[in-house]
Amino acid sequence: MSEPAGGEAAPGPLASLLRTLGVDPEESEHLAALVRPAPDEPAFTVVVRTQGRRRRSLLEALQSLAAQTWTRFGTIVAVHGTAEAAAAVETELEEAAASGAAPADCRVLHVEEGGTRAKPLNAGLDAADGDYVCFLDDDDLAEPNWLAVFADGAAAAPGQIIRARTARQPWLTEGTAEPRTPAGPVEYVYPATFDPLAHFSYSETPICSLALPRAALDSLGLRFDEDLTVCEDWDLLVRASQLLGVHCVDEVTTLYRRSDRANSETEANRQDWFRNRARVIDKLARRPLVLDGSEVHRLADARFEYGGGPSKRLENIRTRELLAALPGRLRARLIRTLRLK
Repeated sequence: MSEPAGGEAAPGPLASLLRTLGVDPEESEHLAALVRPAPDEPAFTVVVRTQGRRRRSLLEALQSLAAQTWTRFGTIVAVHGTAEAAAAVETELEEAAASGAAPADCRVLHVEEGGTRAKPLNAGLDAADGDYVCFLDDDDLAEPNWLAVFADGAAAAPGQIIRARTARQPWLTEGTAEPRTPAGPVEYVYPATFDPLAHFSYSETPICSLALPRAALDSLGLRFDEDLTVCEDWDLLVRASQLLGVHCVDEVTTLYRRSDRANSETEANRQDWFRNRARVIDKLARRPLVLDGSEVHRLADARFEYGGGPSKRLENIRTRELLAALPGRLRARLIRTLRLK
């Protein structure tokens, strides 16, 4: 794969809005990162999130990083757990790196116990020094082209979030805490394109699908919400995408190994997910939304009427009023036909 050449920054929604208002982001030290040209060879920081309990799958994830065709990256293993767990991971990591089974530029970052899933992500983000920051969980696997695809995307759309595709596969844990054996075929359930309107309702993008421009995140103060127990990646993506934009590359670059012990399948965790989802949406409702102009046509097709809300609802009200004026038998027959109540 040829190395991409640097280019001018592709303006995201916020930069476009500022220029529409006559504000040049380049003249502001705070906003200049939004329009900064891409480096000829972008460097990446990969943050691997782990609690140190799934060491076999963690080493498999690191081995997938060692096989990357794009070599300008460093790795931070953020161990969210005890000091003993972090020390054990560091020992195994040194052995793996010595044998070529882990990236050479790899270090362990101990994140003290307590807090939510977002805590190690923020710790890794704060410690990152690459042009872009990417994330893997310890049960994810990266294809050899993962970072190379991100580099191509960065050349095509500097300054934007780069999004590739993630495949999913069910795995058996066989009585352990980590994936051991594939339990079914690889599934391609995540769409190839980023739909900003759909993402207001739910996430269609695993965290390993993303490369985030670090300088832009820093200048805008964008971080993961540590009050969320789940949905932290979705929340950051929805907030950041409105400001930076998302450039999609239709290539599968990661595999999410979905464990048969997935916590989200329990009723308690489903309720937790709904609570966190409500928090994400409430946060969005309290701030202005910034959308690319291309979404105007989709919003127009939603069929809203002046002063009354969605036209479909009004049509149903009028239909019921007409039915109420019909003779009883005819009305009953039409209701059965139209299945209106």
